[in-house]
Amino acid sequence: MRNWISALALGTTLGTAHAAPLDPQQAKAMAQEAYVFAFATAEHDKVLSAIAARLPFNRLYSEPRLLGPQDNKVVSPNNDTFYSRALLDLRSEPVVLDVPAVRDRYYSFQLVDLRTDNLDYIGTRATGEKAGRYLIAGPDWQGDVPPGISGVIHSPSRLVFLLGRTEVKGEADLKDAAQVLTGYALQPLSKILGHAVPEPLPALQLPAYQDTRQGAAQALFTTFNALAPLHQWTESEQKKLARFAAIGVKPGVEFQPPAHVSDAVAQGAEAGREQVRAASSQLSVERQGWLPSPSNVGKFGDDDLTRAAVAWRYIYANDAVEALYPMALHDAEGQMLSGQHAYRLHFAAGQLPPVNAFWSLTLYDGKTQLLVANPIQRYALGDRSPGLQYDADGGLTLILQTDTPKTAPPGNWLPTPTGPFNLLLRLYLPKGAALDGSYQLPTIARIES
Repeated sequence: MRNWISALALGTTLGTAHAAPLDPQQAKAMAQEAYVFAFATAEHDKVLSAIAARLPFNRLYSEPRLLGPQDNKVVSPNNDTFYSRALLDLRSEPVVLDVPAVRDRYYSFQLVDLRTDNLDYIGTRATGEKAGRYLIAGPDWQGDVPPGISGVIHSPSRLVFLLGRTEVKGEADLKDAAQVLTGYALQPLSKILGHAVPEPLPALQLPAYQDTRQGAAQALFTTFNALAPLHQWTESEQKKLARFAAIGVKPGVEFQPPAHVSDAVAQGAEAGREQVRAASSQLSVERQGWLPSPSNVGKFGDDDLTRAAVAWRYIYANDAVEALYPMALHDAEGQMLSGQHAYRLHFAAGQLPPVNAFWSLTLYDGKTQLLVANPIQRYALGDRSPGLQYDADGGLTLILQTDTPKTAPPGNWLPTPTGPFNLLLRLYLPKGAALDGSYQLPTIARIES
């Protein structure tokens, strides 16, 4: 791990800001702060390590299937698109992503750095429907952009997660959507240019993921320390890391808190985990049961708590202009959503989600944030769902309950688990009313038996 990258490449040597030893109270407070700072990067390792175990770096894998309850590596996955994935090792040279012309179908490639910030996009909104060739470079690359490149994306991370989404317009569209995936290609720049491959660097070995929700909270610092050298930290982040070094949170070293405050560091990490968990349910001001997407999703800056809370609840959320994710944990009366009750979710006439691509409502287990198995294998409803019946005035009423509804149209039923659940309303390429907050979200009312 320590040989991944030299201290010189970090741009600075991160020292300890405290000349005098920390007392337990200071150490506990610092550990809580460090936990919040480090959470998103460590949680990111769940996907990074899982992909690295099955797929070589700089290899694009596109999977022509929709995710379901068996997929447990990413919280709150969508059931609307095919996913494409790649881990980009940018230490030696850039990589080049080729995309075909994609017309009359939403697609996007989201590039996520080690802080879980989104870089520039490639896709319907960002680059249009035409075919293109895009160069993705890490912070150490100083080369010239060759001819024929449609755009260049610079990353502060030497390891980037490439996440592609390709819209599926229902079961009848599966074959055509799968054909689009065959047009995506990822290659190193040296191959594009016909040049010799750069001298190989030591192979990346990512730390094994440790469950952030269970076990000792301070275990997260071990994962963070191992990943941190692969990122070029900003000046403000470097100042934080310089302070955190006093408790053993430091890029490229084995996490080992000072013995005299080890218990305090452990307690602070536990407090940090609870702070992140609580914040994940308070991401914005609730409106009739709905929590609108935070405005800074994907571009968090120094807002460490929102970054961590989003990673806990729905990691890899898109920038707002790409997609919005209003989340519901409660009904209109403020009661927690639970499969012990039945609910009517109503979009008023003229208030269907305003989008330029598509929308969907997806249901997740309230504890795991994963899709929930059900007898009809229906995990989402949206504007592409077959069998939806709209109200006479153009509105739409969906029924959420465990059993088949006796009177409502069967196509309007979204099965719930027996326990707590939450909802995500996805709006891809949202229009202005959704972006400025004037769009009226649907009401969720408990049906009295």
